[in-house]
Amino acid sequence: AYSISFILIELARNPNEQMKLRESLSKLSPENWTGSEHLRRIINEGMRLHPVGRSLRENGRDIKTSKDELLPKGSVAVLNFMLLFRNPDIFEEPDSFLPSRWENPTREMLDAFNPFSLGKQNCIGQSLARANTFGIIARICSEFELSLESEGYVDFCLTVKPVGYYLKARRIQ
Repeated sequence: AYSISFILIELARNPNEQMKLRESLSKLSPENWTGSEHLRRIINEGMRLHPVGRSLRENGRDIKTSKDELLPKGSVAVLNFMLLFRNPDIFEEPDSFLPSRWENPTREMLDAFNPFSLGKQNCIGQSLARANTFGIIARICSEFELSLESEGYVDFCLTVKPVGYYLKARRIQ
């Protein structure tokens, strides 16, 4: 739900992207909305810019970092996806909402972007989360024009969530 909220906030902030998405969806039947490349780019970008999760892992082996530091076996590592997903060495203009960056992503971008984590401890609900995100964003944007009425703030607790944002939805005729 937080990912959907952040994506809708970004679309309200970026009416041009919202319009492009609506045009893309209008060319498809609702059953085929999940095939919209523009929808996929918007969702990827929203999840890159506002990753709601983080990863907490116990190291199964000694790990050497890129700075030649040792993370010993049995130690706990917390991985904050926001640091990775906003790395300026990987993502140009990392703090900007630019769905077009996913038209021809670099290998580094694809390797860095893992909002549901990787490996055997990845998010068990990612298929459901993706299906819900695609369906809800597509349905809302096909029927409503969104505007941001009030900026809120981002709360960092166990997860990252938007607080106090107010969107206005105007039904499209």
